[in-house]
Amino acid sequence: MTDRIEPALEIQNLTAVHKKTRKEVLSSINFKLDKGEILGITGKSGSGKSTIALSALGLMHQSCVINSGKVLLKNKDIMSLSENAIEAIRGKEIALVVQNPRGALHPMYSVGHQIARVWRKHNKTSAINQMQKAEEMLNIMGINDAKRRLNSLPHELSGGMAQRVLIALALSTQPDVLIADEPTSGLDVTVQAQFLDTLWKTCQSSGVSVIICTQELGILSNYCDRVLELEAGSIKRDESVKQYFTSIVQHERTNVLQAKLKKSDYIYEIKNLRKTFSIKGSKKVVQAVEDFSLNIGKNEIVGLVGESGSGKSTVGRCLLKLLSLDSGSLTLNKQNITYLSNQNFRLLRKSIQIVQQDPHDCFDPRWKISKSLKQSFNHYQDNTGKNTQGILDLLRKVEVNPSVLDKYPSELSAGILQRLSITRSLIPSPDFIVLDEPTSLVSPQDRDSILKLLKSLSNEFKISYLFISHDLASVSKICDRVAVMYLGQIVEVSSTENIFNHPLHPYSRALIAAELNQDPYNRRVDAITIDKLAGEIPSPVDLPNGCYLSKRCTYAVDNCHNEKQKLTFHTDSRQTRCNQIKRIINEERSKNNAKRI
Repeated sequence: MTDRIEPALEIQNLTAVHKKTRKEVLSSINFKLDKGEILGITGKSGSGKSTIALSALGLMHQSCVINSGKVLLKNKDIMSLSENAIEAIRGKEIALVVQNPRGALHPMYSVGHQIARVWRKHNKTSAINQMQKAEEMLNIMGINDAKRRLNSLPHELSGGMAQRVLIALALSTQPDVLIADEPTSGLDVTVQAQFLDTLWKTCQSSGVSVIICTQELGILSNYCDRVLELEAGSIKRDESVKQYFTSIVQHERTNVLQAKLKKSDYIYEIKNLRKTFSIKGSKKVVQAVEDFSLNIGKNEIVGLVGESGSGKSTVGRCLLKLLSLDSGSLTLNKQNITYLSNQNFRLLRKSIQIVQQDPHDCFDPRWKISKSLKQSFNHYQDNTGKNTQGILDLLRKVEVNPSVLDKYPSELSAGILQRLSITRSLIPSPDFIVLDEPTSLVSPQDRDSILKLLKSLSNEFKISYLFISHDLASVSKICDRVAVMYLGQIVEVSSTENIFNHPLHPYSRALIAAELNQDPYNRRVDAITIDKLAGEIPSPVDLPNGCYLSKRCTYAVDNCHNEKQKLTFHTDSRQTRCNQIKRIINEERSKNNAKRI
């Protein structure tokens, strides 16, 4: 007889109900999490994923209450413990990473203070050691200038950087069980893969057990050992990852080939764009964008991809003339707008619009939706008497029920709000729209429908898009061409098919390799070799003299470290910023020939 191995976490007959309606939110949930196991919990929005995540820490949504059941952590029933006893466990033995870092981080304290405070609560150590630990965790999460960032407040960080701070905070105490509720929704693909790789290795080496609540099939297939699928608060399936993916239909990536564009077909021409930001108290500057040149055709969708901090959003703001340029030129509809005053540019403002990442930030929380849309309609349309009918016509096109007009933003989901943001951008009948991470905060189901909607609207109204995103799957579905950015520079531009199926630039290859496919038989963690980059991304304050990728690139030679690289045409349809492209192509050909033999 062998000794029974106790699970790291066990949930028995857990039932939760809504306080007012008494409707079941969770129905007889039973599962075990083994030591060192990574369990994926998936299901549509509202299926109960987050409710399970909270209940495992003895918490619950304000509108719900646990009716019955047990949550056993190291054989202790959390539900039966006092609040003081649970407080001693939370953050030390079991930790939680939530989706919204803005809501989880205190807006008035620096991120270094917040990480150190959690560390101090569970470890008796000096103030110096506390801040050293905080800096160490920020470095592990790939945050540039970690020492300087210790003093940053949450609002001074990008959404992806704030999420990494939250992950660093949770991992700092080395918990036995880590519950991650949509932990990578705000991260670009390379940082997402880096975090998940680290999480997987930590799980293997230290035996920490992990629950990942996610709707992303790529995360489930590449990192999870088992998948638990929820439907309306009940467990629908509990299977090994390979069994789970064998029984579901795989979605094939769709790519749209882009025909060659003539110069006369360009809606927006950007040449040699450069933008820097000064650092308070220093003569140094942060180089956000450098030598950025890109032409966007009429009715064309161009994707702009790269890691957080690569300069994507800065480019979008420069194109909208929300930021002034250090140098370069902007030509919109054959008119040079580089030096137009704000007053003169207002006459052209209706032809260029934006849809931002977080739709909650785009609507006045005090106004009903009808007032927000009517304000835009009255501003851009001559006949204000027709604004109601015009709004209703647009709502039909974006497939939103007119009943939302009488609601406040807080009453609507992110998916509906984002459709309303798209509606507002269409009111002035624009020629060009900057889409800045438009699907990063919505569910995968909403994401797919919004992408189809955007594609349909582009075709119907002949609108061009600059689609800024770290979500490579979305980019591959909607874009005609893709521009890859690294540290403010474009390193490769080509058709979507070329970028995703045959990237040439070393950074493009590493970026595409970081995309998580949905094949559990070809998992990232099982791969023998992966296109990866060595070291950390350089600080935009102290950039290398030559190629910005040279210190991380396996193809780099001596002159790469000293000579600036130029974006040049490799073929009629592809541009690259690398003087080793011919060598890379020859090596690929040699490998392919060897495989054939």
